[in-house]
Amino acid sequence: MEFRLIYEGPLRGQGAKSAHKWDIRRALHPQLQRLWQTRPLVDAAPTLLAHPAKPKAVSLIVEKGGRLFAPLVTQRLNLYAEVSVLLFRQQPRGTLITDGGDIDNRLKTLLDGLRVPHGSMEGQLEDANAPDPAPFFCLLEDDSLVTKVSVESEQLLRPAAADEVVAIISVHVKKTVLTTANLSL
Repeated sequence: MEFRLIYEGPLRGQGAKSAHKWDIRRALHPQLQRLWQTRPLVDAAPTLLAHPAKPKAVSLIVEKGGRLFAPLVTQRLNLYAEVSVLLFRQQPRGTLITDGGDIDNRLKTLLDGLRVPHGSMEGQLEDANAPDPAPFFCLLEDDSLVTKVSVESEQLLRPAAADEVVAIISVHVKKTVLTTANLSL
């Protein structure tokens, strides 16, 4: 299965706060939710997104701190991901370490934003005006399920803050083992 996600907004490097990673998750959630409404995921959704799990079935729902997350790439389905990022940023080509953050640390922040949080809240701030959806769709159960990453950097040719990016994230989901649970993916 292959698809693309788009993230537009700030992308901080080293020292990025956990709340920033929640902002990335929130920005990508609607795209992943829509992906689950298309084939082949829409056919598997009633079983894979059931909470609690149906008898003798695999559910992808993960509970953390009372919140429900639905990662697509999980060990339970024997899936892993290869990720390629086209990163448009303010800095011109060749300036890898800048005031906007160096590419490798910004990439780590992005990958953290693609996964289910490790702790119950992992820095998420309560905002009564913006409750998190249930389930909260994420790409990865854990960023260790990414086996290949590539990044191409281009200059963003529109006015923007130093840390603002447009990231086109190409995802290739692969299987380690073919099972009845992941057959349609």
